[in-house]
Amino acid sequence: MEYEENIPLTKEDLEKIKRILKGKKFEEFEIHPHFYRNKFTGMLNKTPRHNIDLEELKKIYEKRDTIKKGFKRKGKKGNKYTLCYEESTNIFVKIGYLLDENPPKIFQAMRIYRKLEKAVSKRYGISI
Repeated sequence: MEYEENIPLTKEDLEKIKRILKGKKFEEFEIHPHFYRNKFTGMLNKTPRHNIDLEELKKIYEKRDTIKKGFKRKGKKGNKYTLCYEESTNIFVKIGYLLDENPPKIFQAMRIYRKLEKAVSKRYGISI
């Protein structure tokens, strides 16, 4: 499987995405099967892939003011967007969206236990 490189969203693009999310209720999103797919076997699980259940995901989704950074990459049907929600100084959550599909989908949610700024600068060589 070939992966496209993540491209950091500009401040303007990030604000545009935040406005799109603000106009949508969490319930309008479909949860993509990838959200439940076991990363080792490829089989679908009953539990989320990265241990963030739908109730917790909804709470995080509604905290759009904590989105500090975003990335996009090419998907099969448009772009895949990854938004980083800062929970605390050393913890952030990455949520993956397919906003170009109808209905829009959430395909992943993953908690990262490190500083967002450090993670982004190490991976992309940019500061936020």
